[in-house]
Amino acid sequence: MAAEPKYRRIAADLAERVRAGDFGADGALPPQRTLSEQYGVTLMTLRQALQVLQDEGLIEQRPGRGTYVVPPEVAHDQANLRSLADELNAQGVPLRTEVLARQVRRLPRPVAAELGLEAEDPALRLERLRSVRGIPLLHQVSWVPQPWAEALKDVDFELTPLYSAIAAAGGTRPERAEEALTAEALSSRLAGLNGTTEGRPALVMRRTTFDGTGRAYVVDTATILDERLRIVTDRRTSEVTHTWRFG
Repeated sequence: MAAEPKYRRIAADLAERVRAGDFGADGALPPQRTLSEQYGVTLMTLRQALQVLQDEGLIEQRPGRGTYVVPPEVAHDQANLRSLADELNAQGVPLRTEVLARQVRRLPRPVAAELGLEAEDPALRLERLRSVRGIPLLHQVSWVPQPWAEALKDVDFELTPLYSAIAAAGGTRPERAEEALTAEALSSRLAGLNGTTEGRPALVMRRTTFDGTGRAYVVDTATILDERLRIVTDRRTSEVTHTWRFG
């Protein structure tokens, strides 16, 4: 049985690195000469490997600029109440979640009003950064009141979606949600999460989720960090569907 060509082995390794998000937020691969030296092959062999990845739609050659990862298409159907993580998991998109902060603390007055609670009431504040292939897409801050706050404070949210954790803790599931989109300037901290510019306009989605009894039980703020993540509306005579797309 013939050995697998070297360029095929290199292509497979590069494909794995692309899917793991090894090439940073801008998706730029190292120069071809650098890659050929890393793999110990000629430029011709390296270019054969890159052609395999390009044929598979993983990378693209930009004349005069280099080689870049093709952003994955990410769609989030807002016509249902599944979380972004659930949506992407169903599509096989490798979403990475990083927990930036979590603590049980007093509710801010605006969030308390959304939940129908007092500003002094304790709630879990969960701050997460959601990325695909190493590209930071969303910054999320979620507030969850008692009785779930204490039960959720030790959950591994890098692996477990928030709504799944709440359902496991108390059987509550989303019945409906109210969402509002606004354009706001990125703070220096949020801009720094994906190396963009402070003050750049960004879409911010605020969502309040209700259970079957009409009780609000999650208030969530999601800031879109990457301008390639778009909200697309498909309008028909009988329905309107919103999706998030990346690319």
